[in-house]
Order: sequence, then C-alpha cells, then structure tokens
Amino acid sequence: MTHYDAIISGCGPVGATLANLLSSRNLRVRVVEKDHAIYDKPRAIVLDWEAMRALQFAGIAHDLSRETKPHPGTDFIGVDGQLIKLFDPAPPPYALAWPATLTFVQPRLEELLRTSLQSRDNVDLSFGHLVTGFKDEGEIVRVDIKNVETGEETSITGDFLIGCDGSWSPVRTQLDLQLEDKQFDEWWVVVDALKLRDTPLPRKTTQFCQPKRPATYVVGPGDLRRWEIKILPNEDPASFNDPLVLNQVLEGFVDLDAISLWRSAVYRFHALVGESWRSGRVLLAGDAVHQMPPFLGQGLCAGIRDAFNLAWKIAAIQRDRMQISLLDTYEQERKPHVSTVIDHAKQFGLIIGELDEAKARERDRALQAEMAAGTMVTTRQGFIPNLTGGLIDSQAPLAGHLFVQPTVIDHSGEARLLDDVLPMEFLFVTVGTAQQSWLTGHEEFWSSIGGCRVVITPSEPELASDAHGLIFLREADGLFAGWAAQHGGQAFIVRPDRYVFGAYADAVSAASAIATLDNSLFATTRSPQIAGEAGYASL
Repeated sequence: MTHYDAIISGCGPVGATLANLLSSRNLRVRVVEKDHAIYDKPRAIVLDWEAMRALQFAGIAHDLSRETKPHPGTDFIGVDGQLIKLFDPAPPPYALAWPATLTFVQPRLEELLRTSLQSRDNVDLSFGHLVTGFKDEGEIVRVDIKNVETGEETSITGDFLIGCDGSWSPVRTQLDLQLEDKQFDEWWVVVDALKLRDTPLPRKTTQFCQPKRPATYVVGPGDLRRWEIKILPNEDPASFNDPLVLNQVLEGFVDLDAISLWRSAVYRFHALVGESWRSGRVLLAGDAVHQMPPFLGQGLCAGIRDAFNLAWKIAAIQRDRMQISLLDTYEQERKPHVSTVIDHAKQFGLIIGELDEAKARERDRALQAEMAAGTMVTTRQGFIPNLTGGLIDSQAPLAGHLFVQPTVIDHSGEARLLDDVLPMEFLFVTVGTAQQSWLTGHEEFWSSIGGCRVVITPSEPELASDAHGLIFLREADGLFAGWAAQHGGQAFIVRPDRYVFGAYADAVSAASAIATLDNSLFATTRSPQIAGEAGYASL
C-alpha cells in the first residue's frame, strides 16, 4: 500500500492548488474528492496578485492569465447616486508582476489545476470518494475513504491530512474544532450572466450603497457580469429561487433582454474564523477554517494563501527534515492575517448594506469628506496586511512583507519573471556580489535547506552565468533596485512563499538573522501541538 506525504480532503481550488504545490516539491500526494466533475458555474470571481504568484508556482498562472481581466476599479455609489468612495486599480509596474486584482472564471481555474494534477506522476486522485474517518497515530495519519457509488471502503496512510473540504468540512467536524463567529450574517442572491449585446452598464465594478436595495456589480472577464443583491429583512430568501421574483429585482439593474442568465444562487454570507487550525498532523485550509463576506474579493485568495503557506512548510518537514513544530507558525501567521481581512470585508459589507436611510446619508457625508481630505485608502491592497508574527525576523525592515517579482534576464539572455527562474525555496538575495559574503560560515545550513544565493543587478551581471553557487540575474525593469533602495536593504532573506524574513544593510545583522533562522527551523525542542490528537471516529 502506498504511503503518502500528504492526503488532501477536497479538490476545489484550494485543495488542488495545495496538491500541485506539494507535488512540485516532489512529495507524494493523495487527493480525495467526492465529485467526479468540476462544478461548471462561477462561484469565486476575484483573484489578487499574491494568489496568482502561488498559482505561478503551481504551474498554471500564465495559462490562466490569458482568460482573466485586470480589475477596472470600484465605485461606491451613495443614496442619491453620488460617488462616496472608490478603489483605483494599482497601476503598473506591478510589484508582484501580476495585476493587483483580476477577475476570472472559476470552472476554468479548476480545469487547469486538475489537468496539471493529472499530469503528475506523484499525485493519486480519488474522485467519487469521501473521507469518512481518520486517526492521528502520532507519526502518521490513518484515513478511511469510501467510494460514494459502490460504498467500498479503503484505509490509506499519510504523514499529514489537510482538510480543504469546504464550509461543512467533515475533517473539521471530526476534529471538533470550532469557528469563531465575527458577527456578520446576511442573505444575498448572487447572479452570474453573460452579456449578449451592448447595454448601459457601469464600466467599473460598482457598489450600490443604497438602502432601497444594496447591491454589487462586478465586471468579469469577457462577457461575464455578476450582481450580488441584498435580500431585505421582509423578504423570504427562498423566494429568490423563483425566476419571476429574481427577475423583478434584477431588472432594476440591467435590461434582461441584454443578458443570458448563467446561474443564480442564494447565499447566507458569514464572517467566521477557526479557533484552531491544526491538531497534530491534521490541518485545515480554505473555507474549512475561515469564511468571509465577498465585499473585498478575498475569500479564495485567503484559501490560496493557506495552501502556499502550508505547502512549503510540509515540504520542508518531509524533504529537509525540519522540525514539525514549523507547522505551529501556520496558524500564527494565517489566523491574524485572515482575521484582519475578514474584519475589513465585514466593514465594507456594513457600508454597502446599510438599510437605514438616515444612517446611510450620514455615511455618505463622512466618506465624501474623507475623499475630499485625501485620507481615503483607495487601493484594495491597502486592506491586505503583512505578516506580523510567525517565522519572520520581526525586528528587521520589511519582515512579513511580500518580496517583489521583477522581470529578469537570465544567463541565456531570456527575459522571465523572477519566480519562473528561481524555485520555491529560501532565497538570499543581494544587490551585489560583495554582500553574498555575509553568508560566510552558514553555507552548510543554507545548502541543507535548499536555499538559493541570488544576485540581482540593474546592469550586466559581473559573471555571465552561475558561478561559485551564485545565481546572477539582471533585472529588466528596475523594480527590485528601486524597492531595495527605498527600504535601505542590501541583502534579503526570502521565504519559499516569497514573504521576506528580513532585510539587512550590514554583515552582522544578516549573519545574526541567518543563525536565528537556523535555530527556528532545526531546533531540537519540539513545541506542543496546537490541539490534542484527534480520536478515531466515523464522520
């Protein structure tokens, strides 16, 4: 019987991204998914540049990007039809190479992810199967799966089990891990349609912050358009499954003859975050451990961040024999990050969905004053935090920030994005060759974790090709040079998920940071598990 490095429950976008990332690090992966076919209608519709960076390492970002649309920005419209708030799209050059926010079609994303998985020899896919029970045995996890058609049950083993199995997560249910309710609970109907002909519609995504009928309009790729419409307190959510009721509301936003309905669904928007994210060798990711209202377009982005964070850490434990307590940093990093994003999404939901006209007019005045004063945060990324704890050098500049992704010229003369040149490993990046000497005395450690030593220069590299274990790259756009100069950094320790461990301007601070990182990754003391071992039970 095959033993797996990781067993993943769920092959939605989060589970499939995680499986691709783990597979790319040469780990053996089993994916268990109850459905054979991809759900063929849109659900998530927004990705950001950090999610695209993860999908780049998963091997599908370039293909997906051909079918996305850079987000055109968002206008918030007040009670009387006036502009009260806006999000401008971040202008190029893009710090992470991809547009800051994009719209996409989820079935196409899932198709690309599954096609990639099917091409990988180290991934076994069990479609039409459910995880029915598991037991953490200390060194391995024993997982029972059932064929949903035949009822046949099988037991498999892996070093880790990750529940990427959605808001009703069976894995979370067995662990009996609770979700903290952040007090947002509203009914909305979501409508996706294809535009058949030109018709008057906003050019930008629009938040209709109007008490008579709060709604969101999203400009998707191609002819895809979305409306998210608040169901009022005196209305029965179930009634919106009736096309007549739905059309009566939708015709207030668009000429119904100009669109073809793709799907409509009634949702109860929540704001929830898991109290615990891990129990021993069993972990949760995506909707299984957090759910948020859609008003920042960050639900799937947050799940992909989970996958990226977990992938490199599990690979480091399995491949590089780092201590298992490295996984303690998963919750330490991701929980406060996603909690902040949920709080912002909830706040935008309250702004958009205000039903009291007097309060809405007061809101309009306050937001317009903020715009006039120039104090308004006008980019969506302004509401996405950096890492504030976990595996970072919290005293160092840029700790917890995302490392930039310039276009670079490799030694063959080809222009490529940085992450297409460098693997998903630790990086020691410097502005010149001299600063690479700051790693002296720690070369064995750096090699043991698969770390790369990289010199990025704005001009021709000092050597035409890799030499002395160094990778020389010339950047084509000046993005890295400008960013490094702005923050006074000459050397940067960068994690595999491209978060900055720290930036350094001298040899002493850099050497101290490397020693700290060594101790963090390979300390002999194993930290306590976040929660107790899961008992064996049927789900």
